[in-house]
Amino acid sequence: MARISVVVPVYQAEATLAELTHELLPTLAAITPDFDVWLVDDGSTDRSWEEIRRIAVREPRVRGLRLIRNFGEHVAITAGLDRVDADHAVIMACDLQDDPAAIPRMLDASARGADLVLVRRMQRRDGWLKRLLARLFYAFISLLFNVHYDYRVGNYRLLTRRAVEYFRQHRERMRNVNAIMALMGVSTAYVDVTHRARRHGRSTYTLGRSARVAASVVIGYSDIPLVMSGAIGGLLCLSALVWGAWLVARSIAGEAVPAASVAVCAVAAIGGLVLVNLGIVGAYLGRAAREAKERPMYFVGESTEVRSTEVRST
Repeated sequence: MARISVVVPVYQAEATLAELTHELLPTLAAITPDFDVWLVDDGSTDRSWEEIRRIAVREPRVRGLRLIRNFGEHVAITAGLDRVDADHAVIMACDLQDDPAAIPRMLDASARGADLVLVRRMQRRDGWLKRLLARLFYAFISLLFNVHYDYRVGNYRLLTRRAVEYFRQHRERMRNVNAIMALMGVSTAYVDVTHRARRHGRSTYTLGRSARVAASVVIGYSDIPLVMSGAIGGLLCLSALVWGAWLVARSIAGEAVPAASVAVCAVAAIGGLVLVNLGIVGAYLGRAAREAKERPMYFVGESTEVRSTEVRST
């Protein structure tokens, strides 16, 4: 029987944890008797940790992990995945918007060959502004990574043991779980679910915090903005060159050339050169940053000597 581990990042969620485990544990028990649930407290300032400890005493298959401060949801997820030892790992939120009833369907999708199963939230129960920003952000991310990323997909997902092993090899500190797993390139399937409304409190993802997450993804996982900067600089230089040649031709023909036109042309040329040089420097810095992160160069899917699915973390 396959072993299942569920990782739940927890932040300011004392009101939801009892209800969450009340729904989650019977669902898992109906699938397999071999499971555990990791509740990772990401530095909550309410009584979330006390609630986790109380639940863990009552339910032996619930395990608590408390980070010393708030490191962010994606670090909390990583801390949980670093500790699981299961054939399948499920990541879900603590706010009760992720329905545990989707887990059997995720396992079915994985059984058909997918190492990563993503849950698409149909008719998201979020405000219109959050939905709009999510659309724009993931459209931009898809452009940066040259992969299609559906804005309806959140952190609710299932990974096989092999996908977890691949994920563990990514150790950058500015991290985003969605970006890392998109870059892994493992076989992926989708499960559509009804997105549930939040039952308690409000989202801790404020507009400012969401903006910081978006910036960290762009800076941490792509150097395309640097390339775009160099490309814009090149266009400016080319435009300034053409414009300058036209101004010289007018001057040779005896026409009066406005001083303002000459000044604008010179500024455009200098600005373009600056951007081109920034792009070149940025390309070197981007390469150095990628090397410093020591991301895995490749993943072995299968071998005639050792099957990657037999690898265990040490």
